[in-house]
Amino acid sequence: MSLVIFDTEFTSWQGCLEKGWTGSYKKEIVQIAAVKVTDKLEVVAEFNVLCKPVINPVLSDYFVDLTHITNEQINVEGILFREAYDKFVDFTGDDICYSHRWGSDFENKSDGAILEENISLYKLSLNKRLVYKNIAAVFQKLYLENNIKVAKQSSGEIARILGLEQKLQELGHNPHYALYDVYSILEGLKYFYPGSIKLIKKLTKQAV
Repeated sequence: MSLVIFDTEFTSWQGCLEKGWTGSYKKEIVQIAAVKVTDKLEVVAEFNVLCKPVINPVLSDYFVDLTHITNEQINVEGILFREAYDKFVDFTGDDICYSHRWGSDFENKSDGAILEENISLYKLSLNKRLVYKNIAAVFQKLYLENNIKVAKQSSGEIARILGLEQKLQELGHNPHYALYDVYSILEGLKYFYPGSIKLIKKLTKQAV
């Protein structure tokens, strides 16, 4: 068994959440990051791609401050979402893709919904759609089983909550940078291993 853990970053502005993403605000994906791991949580491949937004091509200062992804990086390294998505599909193969959305159940698509929103936004016709599950539901159960009180978390906060931040320092990134958040999820799953994998397999089997 192998699985893909992934995270995305998308265009954002100060107050856009409170305004309900109205008007010209669109959730254009700027980064897709992922790791493919074995059922022993060993990394066998890594994925990290920057995307060029089209509707709002200039990143806001709010987004740059949050993610540390700059307009210069996007101009030099960014590719169109269609190409990035195709690369991600090739990377995932037939594996289920797990991302993080706190407060939602295992069947929630989490960041998969953002990918699908971009597919619709750019009016893309695709031959293959991926299968998404919400890894946050796994953490909620693990915290409960281990009597760890967590009211709320983002994916990038998992490492801090479990005292694992030092393990991520070598990445040289920060929370809200998708690759950091992916490894934060992975280190959290390792913290609870093998119980984390047993729970993922159980929930996945139930969901089939």
